Amino acid sequence: MTKQTFLKGAAILGLAGLLVKIIGAFYRIPLAYIIGPEGMGLYQMAYPIYTTLLYISVAGIPTAISKMVAERIALGHRRDAHRVFMISFKLLLILGIITTVLLLLATPLLALYLKNQKSLYPLLAIAPSLFFVSMISAYRGYFQGMQQMVPTALSQIIEQLGKLIFGLWLASLWMPKGVQYGAMGAVLGVTISEVLAFVMLVITYNIKRHDIRVAVQRDFNRRYRESKESILQELLRIAIPITIGGLVIPLVNITDLMIIPRRLAGLGLSTQQSTELYGYLTGYANTLVNFPQVITVALSASLVPAISEAVILKDINGLQEKANIAIRLTILLGLPSALGMAVLAQPILQLLYQTLTAEQLAISSQILEILAFSIIFLTLVQTSAGILQGVGKVGIPVINLFWGALLKIVMNYVLVGIPALNIRGAAFGTIACYGLAAVLDLLAVARYTHIKFNATSFLVKPAISAGVMIAAVWVSYRWLYVFLDSSSMATLLAILVGIIVYSLMLMAIGAVTYNDLRQIDRLKGMADKLYRMGMLR
Repeated sequence: MTKQTFLKGAAILGLAGLLVKIIGAFYRIPLAYIIGPEGMGLYQMAYPIYTTLLYISVAGIPTAISKMVAERIALGHRRDAHRVFMISFKLLLILGIITTVLLLLATPLLALYLKNQKSLYPLLAIAPSLFFVSMISAYRGYFQGMQQMVPTALSQIIEQLGKLIFGLWLASLWMPKGVQYGAMGAVLGVTISEVLAFVMLVITYNIKRHDIRVAVQRDFNRRYRESKESILQELLRIAIPITIGGLVIPLVNITDLMIIPRRLAGLGLSTQQSTELYGYLTGYANTLVNFPQVITVALSASLVPAISEAVILKDINGLQEKANIAIRLTILLGLPSALGMAVLAQPILQLLYQTLTAEQLAISSQILEILAFSIIFLTLVQTSAGILQGVGKVGIPVINLFWGALLKIVMNYVLVGIPALNIRGAAFGTIACYGLAAVLDLLAVARYTHIKFNATSFLVKPAISAGVMIAAVWVSYRWLYVFLDSSSMATLLAILVGIIVYSLMLMAIGAVTYNDLRQIDRLKGMADKLYRMGMLR
């Protein structure tokens, strides 16, 4: 089995992530139409609790598996690398069973506390998926540690396709019985999709078992170099801080669930109105804000084994090069995504959610216009966390995100209670959270990798390119809307104009260079042509 390069692995996961988000859009948009704002609110109420238990069982362990497997393979210790997987698999099996049972038992109490008995049904439907996600995580961590990203990518696509098919079918089938049953059907589709992804990974592992066995047999040491206890201790030492960090945001989301609807109710809104506003924030605006981060999630997943390999081999230049490229790429993608979504918030929502009334569209777009600015900080948090985890500083991103989360809780409580802001206050809280965490993380990356952030290449050139892009998008949308008399077509063409203008600007001012594109195998030919045309420096 041949490993993939850091950027190739990120590209595979990134493309899969984009496809997953596209499929997810085809899922979310009709789902919102089928179960409505209240149903979306119920659907989202199940998720903070589910993700908290999910992070407890799987958050840090796949990253730990990936890091430990990559380090052992770099040293030629294939037998020990496979043993890491086997021990992790058993641990995740136990955790998956425990968390599933806990959620099933706690569901009635949670529904009672939320003062919304309708939330009982989605929570029951999603509980079994905890077990299957735990098992999936073991396989993904192992394959990513071998820097084989295709199995993870395929399993993610299968998850989304399963959710799309079964979630929409069950939601539409059960919606006539009541909104709670429609939301339950949608969530049950998630559980079925995890079962399908688990089956796919088991089959993939069995197909690759012969190659894995051959690689293990080539290990000259016929005995394990490490005991089970030492592997488990190292696994937990890496995984626990990452798990705690992974728990921060789900716990904050649960806090949001407890604070936001109650603070909205304090403004005189009914339970249904509060639930709908919460649905606009979490089911509509958050969904779009999470779209651009698929690239940085993929980048982070690919970074951990690649950085770990560089550290274990004491390849300082390789470490700094990977960290530098990753952060620059994050800024080059995150900045235009944030600005573009803020400027085209209402047209994008109108394009994707055509069943929204004028009032619902206005509320959702006001939230998105603010929340979009969190994209740049969120993407930087993900990438810098991957770098810090790779160099073994797994606790630092946790602490930084914790401070950001505390700031978010305080700001949400204060701002949501202001009548003029109400639900939009939560969007400002999210920006503050990730903004603080991103700054602290980048300072830590600079300290532990000794890379130097060049203000011109990291900030000035991307900002100029994004500024010109935004002007082009703003003008083109308004001109095209008048000319075509179609908001949907004007939005799509304006986005295309933005992509073209931004790409040309990056090349024109040297924000992206010939050497940058040559780093990616599939872009080498294009880089040579653009260089000969004088479009690249």
